[in-house]
Amino acid sequence: MNAKLTALPTLALALALASPLSPAQEPAARATPTPAQGPGPLVVAATLRVLGATIDGERIAELSGLAWDADEQRLYAISDRGVLFRFSVALGANGELDIEPLAASRLLPPPGGSAGVDAEGLAVTGASDGIRGNSELLVSTEGEPRVIRYTLAGKPLGTLPLPDGLDDPERFRRSNAMLEAVALHPEHGLLVAAEAPLEGEAAGHHRVVAAERAWSFPSYPAHNARLKGMDVMDDGRLLVLERAESGKGKARTMVVALREVDLAACAVGQVCAVRELAVLDRPDEADNFEGLTALGDGRVMIVSDDRGKSGRGTTFTVLQRRSPLTE
Repeated sequence: MNAKLTALPTLALALALASPLSPAQEPAARATPTPAQGPGPLVVAATLRVLGATIDGERIAELSGLAWDADEQRLYAISDRGVLFRFSVALGANGELDIEPLAASRLLPPPGGSAGVDAEGLAVTGASDGIRGNSELLVSTEGEPRVIRYTLAGKPLGTLPLPDGLDDPERFRRSNAMLEAVALHPEHGLLVAAEAPLEGEAAGHHRVVAAERAWSFPSYPAHNARLKGMDVMDDGRLLVLERAESGKGKARTMVVALREVDLAACAVGQVCAVRELAVLDRPDEADNFEGLTALGDGRVMIVSDDRGKSGRGTTFTVLQRRSPLTE
């Protein structure tokens, strides 16, 4: 497979292809064995690292949320600093990937809101209904738990009511662990999740909340497992991105897990079953993956947050469903 980034002259990248994977390639991925039922696991298709790229005076850095708009054929990304980036993405029939940054703008808070937008999660309404021009961006925030509506150009349109009293900061364990992820489900509507259990909730589980109910599932079995992103796949299953730690001291590694929850198969009050689709074992914190979006046709993109350290760069990685027949 080919992977190519077309961008500004200031862009420098390190490109690694993964078809098939080899031990020398980065990132290394191992698919966790899964039950026979359900779609196949995810395998890395291509990855690229962006260093020092800027667009409209904004450096492509600290990315925390991704969203793909199939109707507009646009990829949107937000940064911790409240910057909205817009990219053109072309996926070729033979697996080619072309990404070009188009524009960047600062997200303004909605009228009456506090100053600044501590953006974390991102989703797009009307992204695949076949109608162009009707999409809106939904941004979930930390510091003050909100889901803010924006135009595709980043103009604030107001906030959405949050289910289960999640607009109360006291529900969360700390200010930087509030609404980490947001997604839209065709049946349940708006889904939101914190990166860690709420106050009074049992450790070791994540909870995804919709207007009419919530779902709980075990967190990834490693130290400090945090839910960093989520999206809904073509078949309605919820895909979640978790980040955790393995080892100690110099042997410490970053673990990124992509896991799947079948919401339709989980009864009210039941702890949901979760399937591991891919696990990326990182040698260090260089690839601190936080953003996730489904691209359709069984493809997923994740993006890293460089935490403001320009030497680390930003990594985009595409993963593809593998047919169970090929396992």
